Amino acid sequence: MFIYFWVIYAYACKCYLPLGGRRLARNSTKKMQRQILKGNIAKTLLVLGWPLMLTNAFQMMYSVVDMYWLGNYVGTEGIAATSLAWPLVFLMMSLAIGMSVAGTTLVSQYAGMKDIAEVKKSAGQVFMLLALLSGFLSAIGVLITDPLLAFMGAPEEVIVMSSPYIKIVFSSVPFMFMIMTFASILRGWGDTWTPMIISAISVGINVVLDPFLIIGIGPFPAWGVTGAAVATFIARMIAAIVCAYLLFYGKKNLRIKLHHMKLELVKVKQILKIGVPASLGMSLVSLGFLIMMKFVSDFGTETLAIYGIGTRVINMVFIITGGISGAAATMIGQNLGANKIKRAGTILQTSILITVAFLLACSVIFYVFSDQLFSIFTNDRAVIEGSKFFMGAFGFSIMGFGIFSNVQAAYQASGRTVPNMIMGMIRLWGMRVPFSFIFAFTVGWGVSGLWIGMGLSNYLSAIVALIWMATGTWKKSVVEKKGPMLNGGSHRP
Repeated sequence: MFIYFWVIYAYACKCYLPLGGRRLARNSTKKMQRQILKGNIAKTLLVLGWPLMLTNAFQMMYSVVDMYWLGNYVGTEGIAATSLAWPLVFLMMSLAIGMSVAGTTLVSQYAGMKDIAEVKKSAGQVFMLLALLSGFLSAIGVLITDPLLAFMGAPEEVIVMSSPYIKIVFSSVPFMFMIMTFASILRGWGDTWTPMIISAISVGINVVLDPFLIIGIGPFPAWGVTGAAVATFIARMIAAIVCAYLLFYGKKNLRIKLHHMKLELVKVKQILKIGVPASLGMSLVSLGFLIMMKFVSDFGTETLAIYGIGTRVINMVFIITGGISGAAATMIGQNLGANKIKRAGTILQTSILITVAFLLACSVIFYVFSDQLFSIFTNDRAVIEGSKFFMGAFGFSIMGFGIFSNVQAAYQASGRTVPNMIMGMIRLWGMRVPFSFIFAFTVGWGVSGLWIGMGLSNYLSAIVALIWMATGTWKKSVVEKKGPMLNGGSHRP
């Protein structure tokens, strides 16, 4: 672990200390921007996407490491407590993710146009808006935690563990927003490496702290589920400080100043036009997941554990596909900004094909080895035995979600986020919630009905996304082209 940390630290110093490292990072980003507009599409998707994959992997390690220590030292209730927390946390995260979409969209399209002044202004305005929003949402999250947990109807022993965990995680929302804003800005610029380094440092800190604060090694208290939240808080705080430093003092071509953060009505309207539908859509989706968690919790702690472990295992494959779709969003955005519409379409098609092929292979593996995968996290036989049906009914449907997420990435890249909002509502509120309720409670299939309803919603939402993709509305950029530019990226007088 210490070797891991110091390798990451050394590379970060190489890139950002003023001994030639900044020039190296700047030249690398310029080369990547050329590849995005002119290079081999599949190769560029993978080159741009693999740091995103590692970033996703590091973020996944937060929950996987928590689940390992909690499952083995606290028990099934510990896993259920963090599983119950996730929809509430995602409700707040969805607002940040939605607004950060505006950062990626505007930065990528202006980068494609080589308008550096607008890149910096867009980055600064998004950063300021999210800074103001995060403090408010953090306080609201802490206040609504207990009422929402009561609404979800989980077992009392799970709520007792989950409540302090969620409140501490909500307290870290400003740090989380800062990290997400930083990552979205650099991703739009074409730099996926730097956010990966920051994520690695943050997760490394969390991995080290978890056993000390959860099970109480040496002088540290055994805080259990609460200890996992404290470790996350500390890790995110340190990462946020690093992000702020790099955004203001790091890359010269993307270094923002205080005047870039002075809110301007025209720019704020542009950001809100992209960010509000994205945030609203993700918030409505997260509310749908809250309802789904209510359905799951009605069947008890074991079902919560199956759902928690199963979704985390499945989410591991989205480490890869999320990297591909994230890279596709950056590439499509920059190509739309450069008016390379045909190339943008080829990028989307290629990313869908790669994603579906990969997810098909993973689905088969998850189904065949479901018992072994679940036994890593728990020794509860009822949970392990329930894994096979979960992976069969829901696991194979992730191919549908892969198609869905790539089409949404294209609309995100164009800045047209209303279709994404509508597609997300159809998937959760028009399909998953009603199907799961009907099959589980009305038809009387119980837990099996939940998993079948979840799987069916993924298959049908893929069809909806492909129909929307065929309309071609995602090919229209939201950024207006202002005319010829100088080599340095500034407009002519």
